[in-house]
Parts: sequence; structure tokens; C-alpha cells
Amino acid sequence: MSDDFLKLDVGGKLRRLREDNGLSVAELARRAALGDAAVRDFEDGRTVPAVGDLLKMGNVLGVSIGHFFQTRIPDKRVEVVRAADRWTVKARSEAAGALGYRYQSLSHGLTEKLMQPFLVEVPPGQDSALNRSQHEGEEFLFVLGGVLEVEIAGDKHRLEPGDSIYYDSRQPHTLRALEGATARLIACIAQHANVMKKSELDRAYR
Repeated sequence: MSDDFLKLDVGGKLRRLREDNGLSVAELARRAALGDAAVRDFEDGRTVPAVGDLLKMGNVLGVSIGHFFQTRIPDKRVEVVRAADRWTVKARSEAAGALGYRYQSLSHGLTEKLMQPFLVEVPPGQDSALNRSQHEGEEFLFVLGGVLEVEIAGDKHRLEPGDSIYYDSRQPHTLRALEGATARLIACIAQHANVMKKSELDRAYR
């Protein structure tokens, strides 16, 4: 879906959550350790937020990262996402492509999840500084294709198809595709239960 980011209205949800919490753009940016301009661009849809950025802003606003991808309230704690129904988050403009990778949410219906699964594609030739991240929680990566370099707190790990890695994401970490080919991977991000401060069930479509 080429317009998935627009359909999800991540920027609109972010703005409404910020206003519901009585925060200015500058205050949200300060608490999430982001720049004011970056938050404005996220809200206006000019730039795609990285997963780590969504995690940090969600922590400040009292929601999990899943809130930004949620499209409905399921009646059971079971969710099946068909291949054609994945939400792809990617840049709306060439300038927004500086994110350095694109990702698909593999679970966007269930609320208050401890795990957030994504299918991630990291194109070759990206500067690792573009996707450097550091946030609360833990991450698990499983490489499906290509060769991926994961740098964690200065240590570099080369992963090939079938390899996996698990780490505390409070450490600074970056992803880089090697050997001139896109790296494809499953990424699962777990947030500690104490990150959740409010129920999201009554705000599913906000």
C-alpha cells in the first residue's frame, strides 16, 4: 500500500496525544530527546519517524508503539495479519527517505502488547548515523535475506540469513546492509510492562 503512512495518520495521532497530554512540541521533544523540528515534521507527515523515535515519544505520552499502528479494536486477543494487510511505513517524500530503512507492522490490531513485530528492509549504502537508535526495551532481530551489520555500543556483529541477535535496546545501536544488497529481517521490540501508564482501549482511533 503506497499510502499506508497517510492512512495510519501517525502524525495526526501523535499531535492529538501530545495535545491530550497538555504538552507543547518543545516539551515533547525535550522529554523524548528529539529536536523540535523533528517532532513538527513527524506531526505534519513530512518525515517518517524511526521505530526508536516512536518508542521514545510513546513512552512520554503513555502509550506503546502499537498505538500508532492500531486501526481497530479486536474482540479477541488473537490477531492474524495477511500479507496483503501489512501496514508499510515509508517516506512520503524524497527528503523523508533519510530514515534509512522502511518497515511494515506485522501486528496493528491488538492493544497493550508487550511485543511489537516488524518486517524491516535496510537498503545498501546507508550511513549508519541515519538509523542510530537508543530507547527503552529489548530487541530481537532475525535475518531473512542479505547481510546485516548490527553495531551495539561500539561492537559490530555481522549477521547472515538465518542468524539472529537479541539485545538491550537502551544501548546505542545501528543497522547497516553490507555487500551492496538490501537486508531483510524480522524485528521484534519488547517494551517493559512498566512503560505502559494508561489504557489505550478507549483511544484506538485517536
